[in-house]
Amino acid sequence: MARSMPPCSGMLILLTVHLLWSLCAMPGIARRHRIPSSAATWAAIVLLLPVVGTLLYLLAGYRRPAVPDGVPVPPGDALSRVVFRGCGTRPTQYNRLEQLHDGSNAFSALIASLQRATRTIHLEYYIFRDDRIGRAIADILIRKARAGVDVLLIYDAVGSWRLSRRMLRRMHRAGVRTAAYAPLRFPWFTPRATRRNHRKIVVVDGKVAYLGGINIAKYYLDGDNMGKWRDEHLRLEGDIVADLQRLFLADWAAARGERIDPATRIARHKIREPLSLQLSWSEEGPSRTTIAEAFALLIVRARRRVRICSPYFLPPTLLLDALRTAGRSGVRVEVMIPTCSDSRITDLAADSYIDDLLDAGVELYRYENGFLHAKILIVDDAVASVGTANMDYRSLTANLEVTVFIRDRETVGRMAATFDADRALCVRIDRSTWRPAAVRRVAGDLLRLLAPVL
Repeated sequence: MARSMPPCSGMLILLTVHLLWSLCAMPGIARRHRIPSSAATWAAIVLLLPVVGTLLYLLAGYRRPAVPDGVPVPPGDALSRVVFRGCGTRPTQYNRLEQLHDGSNAFSALIASLQRATRTIHLEYYIFRDDRIGRAIADILIRKARAGVDVLLIYDAVGSWRLSRRMLRRMHRAGVRTAAYAPLRFPWFTPRATRRNHRKIVVVDGKVAYLGGINIAKYYLDGDNMGKWRDEHLRLEGDIVADLQRLFLADWAAARGERIDPATRIARHKIREPLSLQLSWSEEGPSRTTIAEAFALLIVRARRRVRICSPYFLPPTLLLDALRTAGRSGVRVEVMIPTCSDSRITDLAADSYIDDLLDAGVELYRYENGFLHAKILIVDDAVASVGTANMDYRSLTANLEVTVFIRDRETVGRMAATFDADRALCVRIDRSTWRPAAVRRVAGDLLRLLAPVL
């Protein structure tokens, strides 16, 4: 009769296997995470949490190393070279830009463009909801598809979980083609599961494009329990549209497996207004850290003033160090965040950065006229960024994001004036008012350790 293995022997074998696995994993973690604190955090998670730690690392921590493409970097300023190195895009010279400050303006302009479409409508959203505004947009897409317009829609499978099958069936029957980015299929989770497509892009007839922070959801019009949503979106025409069209079609090929020649979707334009715009994005590969590096570069090279809006503020080390350096060097750095966001955990973790920034002389403001959802960076009234990337780890190290860098003093000046108007609706955080409860401070400090996965 076979003897059963003593429980202690089984535990010893499991412990030995786990330790061997952890030791084997350490070189790989160190290779992919070049910041010691990040590598040490992931190594501790894998070591201290058997099985669960490895799963967390594979889902949220694993990064494929970027392979240099070997393409020579063209001449230009430092920002243009950083963006070109990661994304391959150059500054475009002839463009037209319209600022859309809230959901009402953005949806009115978008609907007008969709209704005028004659050839193509390409949309890409993190959130597309089956609500009043979602159904209105879907009805237009259905009518246009039936009229022979090529309508393509990419939506994130997690962000758009409320997009109903009924709405999708209606669109499919009319000829609208859709692609869900990275649907979750238990138990076959992959590292892609935690890397969401956070982009918001629309390109109509290859001539008009939209980009910014506004998704397809009615709370951008009606507000919610946090009040009105304050956001920033752009309507674009000119050279920049071709780069957005190429990016959309690359995302379509990745999500749907169908390759479409961009030359068949890009239209000529007649814009002759000089306005320099450069498109940047982040995703797996050479562009993974491009937006973060571009932001840090602009901040550390600022001479007078930096203005930042972000609904979620958990800056990676690169950005935090840049902000501290700018603040301590005498640059006026203003950071505007919401009084509360739609993530209580993220709010607590963000609190842990307040002391660091106050110590460096950074001015912090909490927006009190609803929920601040805009993602804006303005430097020296000369360069601005508007897009989908938040100042947090998830946006800048994991998600698919897109932003446009604007080099035009008149346009940037208008954005700065809007920032200053929003700041008037804020309460400043300073040493006299920043007295969090001990429990809240401890919770924030602990949650900060999880910032890369929040």
